[in-house]
Amino acid sequence: MISKRAFDALRTDVVAVDAEEELSAVADKLRDHLKKSPDMDAVAVMRRSRFWGVVSLRTLLADINDCALEASLRTSLGDDDFEETYRAACRHCMSRKAAEAARRDIPRVAPSDPLHLVLDAMIKADSRFAAVIEGERLLGFVPLGEIFRELRLECAPAG
Repeated sequence: MISKRAFDALRTDVVAVDAEEELSAVADKLRDHLKKSPDMDAVAVMRRSRFWGVVSLRTLLADINDCALEASLRTSLGDDDFEETYRAACRHCMSRKAAEAARRDIPRVAPSDPLHLVLDAMIKADSRFAAVIEGERLLGFVPLGEIFRELRLECAPAG
């Protein structure tokens, strides 16, 4: 894996959304993309054609849950109306912008960065993705699964 670079594990089948898009539209695009690429459960959030952050399935669900649960607990009268209150809060939370739910702290790497350093940055950031950036252009993501595949090839028993 020492000779491998970020480019070697790059996935270009990334869906990009505008930072101003509503989360409901982002969720629809993510759902549709998962049908084609079930292991790419994240979208790139772009602001003025520049990479802004990532909304993954996990961050989207956590963000919506936190937002809706907080709103529901504040406004619910108890068990009798909690479900409807939570549902209404979810709808409200899904109308927020992608930029509000985007994770901004994922590693940004160059295509030529050594893959073992990309993995190290992902582990330190507790991120399942690294954004591969060349100049100001997003080339794609390196997902943890691709690094795992490369590592398994390197560490497979000889024979």
